[in-house]
Amino acid sequence: MKATYWRFNLLVGLNCFIVFFLLVEHLIKVPSGIQVIGRMHPMLLHFPIVLLVLTGLFVNFPKRFQESVSISVLIRELLFVSALTSALTVIMGLLLAREGGYDGREFQWHKWIGVAISFVSWGLLWIQANQHKLHRYFFVGATNLCLVLVLIAGHFGASLTHGADFVLSPLRSGDAKAFDLEHAKVFEDAVLPIFKAKCLSCHNPSKPKGDLVLSDSASILKGGENGPLLLGGGTTESLLIQRLSLDISHEHHMPPEGKPQLTAEELALLEAWVANGAQFGLPVATLRADDTLMLAIQAIYQVEEEEHFDFPSADEASIKKLASPYRVIRSVANGSPALAVSFYGTSFYNQQSLSDLKPIVQQIVTLNLSGMPIDKKDLEMLKSFSNLRKVNLNNTPLDDEGIALLNAVPTLKSVSLSGTGVTVEGAKSLLANEAIQKLYVWNTAINTEEVGQLAASYPTKYIEGGFVSDETSLLPLTTPQVTPARTFFRDNLEISLSHAIPGVEIRYSLDGSEPDSITGTLFDNPIVIDRAQKLRMKAYKKGWLPSGIVEREYVKSPNLPDRMELQSRPHYLFPARMELSLMDLESGGDNHADGRWQGYLQSSFATALYFDKPTTIDTLMLSVLQNYAGVTYMPVYPPEHIEIWGGKDSVNTRLLAKVAPDLMKHEHLTRRRLIHCPVKASNVQYLKLVAKPYQNIPAGYPGSGAPAWLFVDEIILK
Repeated sequence: MKATYWRFNLLVGLNCFIVFFLLVEHLIKVPSGIQVIGRMHPMLLHFPIVLLVLTGLFVNFPKRFQESVSISVLIRELLFVSALTSALTVIMGLLLAREGGYDGREFQWHKWIGVAISFVSWGLLWIQANQHKLHRYFFVGATNLCLVLVLIAGHFGASLTHGADFVLSPLRSGDAKAFDLEHAKVFEDAVLPIFKAKCLSCHNPSKPKGDLVLSDSASILKGGENGPLLLGGGTTESLLIQRLSLDISHEHHMPPEGKPQLTAEELALLEAWVANGAQFGLPVATLRADDTLMLAIQAIYQVEEEEHFDFPSADEASIKKLASPYRVIRSVANGSPALAVSFYGTSFYNQQSLSDLKPIVQQIVTLNLSGMPIDKKDLEMLKSFSNLRKVNLNNTPLDDEGIALLNAVPTLKSVSLSGTGVTVEGAKSLLANEAIQKLYVWNTAINTEEVGQLAASYPTKYIEGGFVSDETSLLPLTTPQVTPARTFFRDNLEISLSHAIPGVEIRYSLDGSEPDSITGTLFDNPIVIDRAQKLRMKAYKKGWLPSGIVEREYVKSPNLPDRMELQSRPHYLFPARMELSLMDLESGGDNHADGRWQGYLQSSFATALYFDKPTTIDTLMLSVLQNYAGVTYMPVYPPEHIEIWGGKDSVNTRLLAKVAPDLMKHEHLTRRRLIHCPVKASNVQYLKLVAKPYQNIPAGYPGSGAPAWLFVDEIILK
């Protein structure tokens, strides 16, 4: 009896602790040592599940086992261990949840049902001990209730770990649908499925690791605790691509090691989407056939089942003779006689380009003339394409008069007219043709209201007017892309600005002012810089919010030592190119792991510069990275102080300068920083630079008390 009371009292204590924890959990901060215990929750939870299932078998089918074992004793022992491990599992789960990254409906259900299992299993032990006073069916019912709770908690737990509806999704998914290139949207139909398969298990509304949710466009634009995912509109500055591209063994590689990884094709698709401006409403059909994004989509997704054709195949010799890098001819499917022809390069297109296709004109079902300088003669020639189903005339000099000529092609079903001069009248004349089933008029003179009227007039036909922003759905432009990426130069530097979205105006300034849409200089020719200047730029387009400001500080580095010797060893993860990286004019980016930054932790950066002739040095500048606002896992700070020693040689030196850089406040923090060290020394042939990182980050700053990282990418002499 004493043993029974001891066990019961232990369970009372554990469950009372659970109640106490739930009452004050919002006040609890879990120390790192205790976090280890919480992270054992996924391991321990399997024990109560198995034990409760075994208990259920013995309780529901006692006659099958009573001849070989003492059922009553066995059930009592199983119930005690089940109740004990259930309580411990709940406590570990509560500790794990306090680390953050868990929220939403699935988490709350999993949490409270888990608590209920602990209390019900504890109650089962009491009921079993008093079974002589209670009807046996009450005990059986309570046991089965506990099993049902285990099943439900397991379902929600699987959703937290593997993504929403993980358990039941195979029952609800039918055969894989073919990817409809004509109707699909790039984000919804090509990008989002990758996120769902590889990312949502950790970045869903119920489990937003790092405060990041990837389930919808609004959450993706919001970003997470480390900032925007799509900053910069390019792959090099996008945090999303940076994390996906890290080595799988890296601490911040995503998805984490052990989770399903992205394939090379999936990563290429995401890179192409980001490089294309990460547009959420972009239809796939508006992409050129040779667009990197279109090719990436086709590499992954199964296109709609192609129509079967009964005409004979074209002569292989004729195809080879006609094919070239500027006129690509391919089969639409393996074994099909149908051909797709695409033209590239406006300077290589002429009046003979279409007429040359006469030997294979019967087999052409898809024709891509996007961007070509076509005329009426070309359109009249399309009448001879007896099996033509799709034609892409995007961004061609086509107007309503030319549209009328397309009605002479009886087999034509799909026409793309994005970026042309077509009006609503021309679209009506084309849609009046019963054969035409799909029409794309994105970025034309046909406005949203007129597209709606066309759709109402022709309800059986698909009409795509493209994504049009309104006052309630304005999206910000991504920032302009700068070429080249480096900001250091010897004599002068020619800079080009670009944007992935067509029609964007880029305004810039070189005097430090904000480049607004009126006073900012419009970029139309390369910018030539021959002295230290600060370039600020911003992107504008009607129907979009302006981008954030991009700022680049360009520094002239005209002087070089005759020899350089790195006298310190950088951290093994961030060696860059050792001495070569310190005066190669290659700027490190915002990502410290891009291979251009040398990293130091708990050791100083030291390098020696040698000059064959006595030299006068006025200023030495050190380019460093700083990223400590909101970053606790790897705080990057400027050096605590910099010492510069110099003299005739390495033996006869004196201290020329000692600089202690001020720590920027969070609101003024910039990622890159150029620290100026006044040297003002003449007749020196030897310089030594020593930069000491913080061994203890000052109080009041992120990571206070911990050692700081120091990252260096360039030394400039003046």
